Amino acid sequence: MTQMALIVGLCLLALAQCSPYIANQARPQVLQYEMETADMPNSYKFHYDASDGSSRTEHGAILNPGTKDSALDVAGAVRWYDDKGHLYQMTYKAGKRGYRTIIKKLS
Repeated sequence: MTQMALIVGLCLLALAQCSPYIANQARPQVLQYEMETADMPNSYKFHYDASDGSSRTEHGAILNPGTKDSALDVAGAVRWYDDKGHLYQMTYKAGKRGYRTIIKKLS
């Protein structure tokens, strides 16, 4: 397994474990899922939409591959509804400068 495939797998596993779950509601189902891996191990893209209205989009690439300065650069966005029906979005970026997020209430 390549390093990029392992990273993508771990990210998807982490998201699955962090998905909001309310005991009296059914777990959301994935309605649409797209993943582009043609350029792996150097880059990837994925997107999914779930039955609860949540979604996630992410793309990542290795900058300066094959050099001592190589680094994984990742950017994405996650959307979800809270229990009152408000829509939120978290955008994130991870790379040499660390991990940065912005969370906004959209509605």
